[in-house]
Amino acid sequence: MVTRHGAAATRAAAWFGAGPDADDVVQEAFVKAWQALDRFRPEAPFRPWLIRIVANQTRNTVRSRRRRDALAVRALDLRDGTDPALDALAAERQRALLTAVRSLRAAERDVVVCRWLLGLDEAETAAALEIPRGTAKSRASRALARLRTQLADLEVSHDRA
Repeated sequence: MVTRHGAAATRAAAWFGAGPDADDVVQEAFVKAWQALDRFRPEAPFRPWLIRIVANQTRNTVRSRRRRDALAVRALDLRDGTDPALDALAAERQRALLTAVRSLRAAERDVVVCRWLLGLDEAETAAALEIPRGTAKSRASRALARLRTQLADLEVSHDRA
C-alpha cells in the first residue's frame, strides 16, 4: 500500500497544506487507512479513499497545531518527473502558481489539488473530498477562473517592471 501510493499521498499532503509536516501526515494517514481497511468497500476505487484520509489527516494536523503554514516550495520537488535544475523563469512561474493556488479558498484549493496536481478525475475528486460531483465541477471552474485572473495580473505587473 505504501509503496504503490506513498508518493501520491505525500504530494496530496503537501498540496493540502501540510507543508513540512507532510511526511508525518502521510504516516498517520497510512496507519488510519490500515486500521480502516475493514471499512473499505472493495468495489470502490482505493486511491480516492486514501486521498480522503490524507486530506482529513492534513486538516486535523494543521488545526491541532494551529498552523496555517503556506504550502512548502519543496512540494514542487515531489511531483513526478521534476527536473532539479529548473531554469529561473520556470521556477518563477512555479512559485507564482504555488502562490496563486495558496490564495484560493480551501474548498477550491482542495479541488485543484485533486484534479490537476494529483491527476484525479472529476468523480475521484468528488469521492476524495466527499462532495457531490457537481460541486467538484463548479468549485474547479471558479478556482480556475481565479487562478487565470491572478496569474494574468501577475504577468501584467511583471511586464510593467
